[in-house]
Amino acid sequence: MNKNLITLAVSAAAVVAASGVNAANVYSSDGTELNIGGRAEFRGDFIGNGGNEIDGTMANNSRFRLNLGGTTEITSDLSGFGFYEAEQGVKSDTTNDAETDFKQRYMFAGLSGSFGAVSFGRQDTAAVQISQMSDVTTFTGAQKAFINASDEQINNTILYTADYESLTLKGSVSLGEAKDTNTSGLSVIYTLPMGLGLGLGYSAGNNGENNGSSDAIIGGINYALDSLYLAVTYATGDKDNKATAETDFNGIELAAKYGFGNGFA
Repeated sequence: MNKNLITLAVSAAAVVAASGVNAANVYSSDGTELNIGGRAEFRGDFIGNGGNEIDGTMANNSRFRLNLGGTTEITSDLSGFGFYEAEQGVKSDTTNDAETDFKQRYMFAGLSGSFGAVSFGRQDTAAVQISQMSDVTTFTGAQKAFINASDEQINNTILYTADYESLTLKGSVSLGEAKDTNTSGLSVIYTLPMGLGLGLGYSAGNNGENNGSSDAIIGGINYALDSLYLAVTYATGDKDNKATAETDFNGIELAAKYGFGNGFA
């Protein structure tokens, strides 16, 4: 059985990351809004590029993200929304060439109303809201990546979201282009008045024609008190139920974050 390492996320780490986050409402009139946001990060890796030791002094994994999001009122009870985000990284330092390509991260549109919200496009699956409980720093977020059915930024995904005060319910279906590649998922988070959140999700899907299927269960607990945030998530499942080799997985992730109130966390 494969077990991924426990990750303890703290503010001070081997990779230095400094980021600036900006978002602005650039248009708002008659029920229609347009927002522009983004993030710039310096990510210098002084130990090992993706786990591989580097021969020089530093590998540059910096990135820049730009997004556009908007909503428009269709009727008094129905609104439309859309979101797009792209990312540009840095090419290998051995070439010193400038990166010219942007990578698409998200692109989806949908409708929202008293029934909740339904969207279609390249977006997160339902289980991601659970993995995000511990995905709060550069070094966290691996819990979602075991199988596509529970991962983020998945093409052809239909997502339903409903918020009931302290409870958030999400369901997703990802429609594969190849035969027998559809996946689905369901998750729920309930937050108690004291700041304690409890989450549970299940994801499953087929791996292709004449291949096996995969599934994952993920649970999470988080707690927020003033500037302190603590979280733990646990995932378990099987990447391929027809594989001859062992494909079961278990993963646990711990995260801790403290905000000092001056923009530094």
